[in-house]
Amino acid sequence: MKRKVLCLCLLSAFVFGLLPPPGSGKTTVPKKYDLVLIHGFNNRHQWGYEFLNRLARSWGSGNVYVVYSNSSMKVWSMPVQGKRVIMMGAKNHQAGNDSIEEQARVISRKISVLQKQYGLGKNYYILAHSMGGLVARRLVYMRPGEVADLVTLGTPHQGTPLAKEYEWLGMFVNGQEGIKDVTPEAVARFNRRFPVEKSPFFQDGKLYTIAGDADGWGDRGWKGELAVGWTLLTLKYHTDSDGVVEEGKATLPGAYHVKTFWHLNHLELIQSPLVAEFVSKLLP
Repeated sequence: MKRKVLCLCLLSAFVFGLLPPPGSGKTTVPKKYDLVLIHGFNNRHQWGYEFLNRLARSWGSGNVYVVYSNSSMKVWSMPVQGKRVIMMGAKNHQAGNDSIEEQARVISRKISVLQKQYGLGKNYYILAHSMGGLVARRLVYMRPGEVADLVTLGTPHQGTPLAKEYEWLGMFVNGQEGIKDVTPEAVARFNRRFPVEKSPFFQDGKLYTIAGDADGWGDRGWKGELAVGWTLLTLKYHTDSDGVVEEGKATLPGAYHVKTFWHLNHLELIQSPLVAEFVSKLLP
């Protein structure tokens, strides 16, 4: 009798929608660690909405943190398809202008606040774009034993000649210190001081690198900067690039180069949900 009653209850639940039918919906496997995002120079290239949406779907609401390397300590949330992405700092172009060292210190202070007050775990992944990847590498040394894995997108791990060509532009965005830190000579010194092989990751953490590629004048970027960069690198330096970083220079010894998106330029690397999907599968 009890078995019949139970069967009737289950049947009613399916009929009236109280329980989902078998196989309906997908359960997201929880990620081991939260995800921290670090932007590039001048925060000129910003995370795309669909990119963030894909990350939020994988990590869940409130587990993705976007940190801006400026003086603002404001914490706010961005709604993304019913989920929350936590932001810290001001989303402006004062972020990403300082030296690698200073940006790492600013972000380190903000991470401490997020850990104490906003649920960021003791250990976390970092996803960083462009110069932000160098900042993140410095952060790994600054906060030993915390970063589980670091993924960089279009990071000039061997510098970029464009930083020398356009160093004078830094003063117009108050970014002289930042742009000087990504010349090939400056990054070579940085790599000697902070080698990937000795990075104090949490447990067996790794540095994964991802690159992009631009195909010509049609890859404009924010306001044509990628087209100009691609043209200069092609004509003067005789090298292909993503519009900022030369081919083969978005990785370095000790890192695991996991993907080159040949159809995505420097900006598109942080806008395409395909990249976010790849990162979501890469990080457990």
